[in-house]
Amino acid sequence: MRVAQELATAAQQPPPKQGRRRLPVVAARDAAGLVEILHEQLDQAIAQRTAFIAEGGMVLACGRGCTACCTGPVVVGEAEAVAVAVWLDAHPEVRERFRAAYQAWRAALGALIEEIFLDDSDEGRQRAAEAFRSRRAMCPFNEQGDCTIYPVRPALCRTTHALETRERCSVIGGQIEALRHPAVEGTYERQHALRSLLQRSLEPGRRDELLPKAVVRRLTLAAAAPNQPCACGSGRKHKRCCGTSES
Repeated sequence: MRVAQELATAAQQPPPKQGRRRLPVVAARDAAGLVEILHEQLDQAIAQRTAFIAEGGMVLACGRGCTACCTGPVVVGEAEAVAVAVWLDAHPEVRERFRAAYQAWRAALGALIEEIFLDDSDEGRQRAAEAFRSRRAMCPFNEQGDCTIYPVRPALCRTTHALETRERCSVIGGQIEALRHPAVEGTYERQHALRSLLQRSLEPGRRDELLPKAVVRRLTLAAAAPNQPCACGSGRKHKRCCGTSES
């Protein structure tokens, strides 16, 4: 909470006459701690939604073993990528299995990993998501239907749930009846300012990325050599890929 207050205080200061407003440096573990608080708040709101579903006689399609959404694009900001990387450092056996699975995920998607961000229109995002799902590339954090990073899974994975049957989630281009609940939507919106401040403090100028690629970058950030091939598997030099905030 101290770090959150420091970020908020810095953001409220008037910008300098020249240059951008400077935010405090946030350590990886502090960022992970703040993300944990945000996720706890979301989980409390999701519990309200779950109770609402049950009271209304509706059926929540999602459950353990369902992997329909695990072949879709999960886009995250820097803070959630940091939180996963910090958690993996404390669970090296999961981290190494993720690294091995990442190569297959990367090979299955190829250039689409970057191309998915080229068209930012609603139609462009929908087309990119459908193309992504059509590759059937399983998330490298999924092992036999279980999420190996479930305690630190991103907000998108926590909040996106479908009603009716799981089969509808598997249809490419199909309409999934997802439930929007005011407690969940409102909580996420209230968290937006802190998420933005964390992004600017951790990696100013870096756009959101697909979760697996962002986590690989964070795991190899300290040891990466500028002229060596980037660990993310793009084939470019690190300094021309994940080593720059414009990647």
